This record gives sequence, structure tokens and C-alpha cells, in this order.
Amino acid sequence: MSNTYISSDDITDNIVSGFDLSAYLTESYKEIEDLAEEKGVRTSTDIASPLHYKMKRYAICFVIMRLCQDKCGTNNVDIPELEKYVIKYNMYRKELAQLKDLITFEMITNSINSLRDRSIQTGIIFRG
Repeated sequence: MSNTYISSDDITDNIVSGFDLSAYLTESYKEIEDLAEEKGVRTSTDIASPLHYKMKRYAICFVIMRLCQDKCGTNNVDIPELEKYVIKYNMYRKELAQLKDLITFEMITNSINSLRDRSIQTGIIFRG
């Protein structure tokens, strides 16, 4: 069984009201572990608990995005109802992508030793 990195209590967006989030939470645990592996963390036991703020926010965004994605895929004839899920889906998908780029190995393992460990440094090289 995967770790429980977040709970439904961590999700405060009203769009999730009245929905059972258990399947989405389970999916988010797998997503956290997959992201950790992409960033170089080899085992799920190396993922810090509690999660770094950005990791936790990533998991929350993932849950809401997946819920909205599923609601958009239903045969819902209520257009205003559908639109709110499309808007939220796009908003959380964008935030998820931004967070994915910001999260580092050090954040995942809680091994932040310097300010440099908190962000990915990129530079632009011009050749001319």
C-alpha cells in the first residue's frame, strides 16, 4: 500500500464538495512516487514525510485536476456546470506543470542544505 501523503482534509477547493476523493487520493500517491522517481529518488521510503509544501500542493492540484477531468468526461448537458469543471481543470493542470518544474530532489527527500537546493537554476547561453 502506498503512503498517505495527503488527505481529503488538505483539499479546500469547494469544487470537491460532495465527492468521494479516495480513488483520486490513491492515484495521487502513485503520482507523487512517480514524480519522485523522475527527480532521482529511487525508493518511496526516501520521500520525506510530511511532504514539502510544493510537493503537497502538487498532490492537491493533481487530485482536483483528475476530479475535474472525470467530470468533464461525463455526458453532462448542464453547460454552466461543465464549464466550471473545464475552467478548474485547466487552472490546476497549469499549476501542476509549473510545480513539476520547480520541485527538486532535495525537496522530495527533505535534504535542503542551501538556498541553491530550493530551485532549479537555469541560464541562457548566447553564442554569437
